[in-house]
Amino acid sequence: MEWGIFRRKTEIIEVGDLFRKVDDNLGRVWEVTRLWVTVDGLLHARLVVLGDSGESIIVSTMALADNGHFRSVLPSLDE
Repeated sequence: MEWGIFRRKTEIIEVGDLFRKVDDNLGRVWEVTRLWVTVDGLLHARLVVLGDSGESIIVSTMALADNGHFRSVLPSLDE
């Protein structure tokens, strides 16, 4: 855990981490494929849904660390 902006604790998010959207009834799992700092100074992540859909999103890592939006998923032993 690190201290982020305004001295809030933030989770360390890395490429390869897996997440599930809290409100996603389809149970899709998203993988972090890229991290970068945008012009506003905030760290963002590109997430790609696992599977063949090719769908991707860009999200602030602060949103990823917020359990109200995303939940971390442990990788399965099958992958």
